Amino acid sequence: MAAELQEIYGDVNAVDLYVGFFIEKGLTTSPFGITMIAFGAPYSLRGLLSNPVSSPTYWKPSTFGGDVGFDIVKTASLEKLFCQNISGKCPLVTFTVPDNIARETRKVLAENTKDEL
Repeated sequence: MAAELQEIYGDVNAVDLYVGFFIEKGLTTSPFGITMIAFGAPYSLRGLLSNPVSSPTYWKPSTFGGDVGFDIVKTASLEKLFCQNISGKCPLVTFTVPDNIARETRKVLAENTKDEL
């Protein structure tokens, strides 16, 4: 692939940014490369924080289509999301990031933060 890109673009630094996002080697803890994460994460977070639904003043029944919708939102949980969408007995559902994975992710991010693809 590197040879083909070299032939098309003439230089690895001339690869289109969009193309680079998808051909960059992914991190061991992510399907995406560090460039995609560095570009995308701030915008995702900004989108969440700037959404009016994130503001307590918008948390009222009319925002969610009435009392029924508001009750659904107020009682939502990861467990309900999984258990209501699978058939059979509901397994234990939790969301945690083990310390060893968090440390490894920070290490990989630090090692792969460079100004090149």
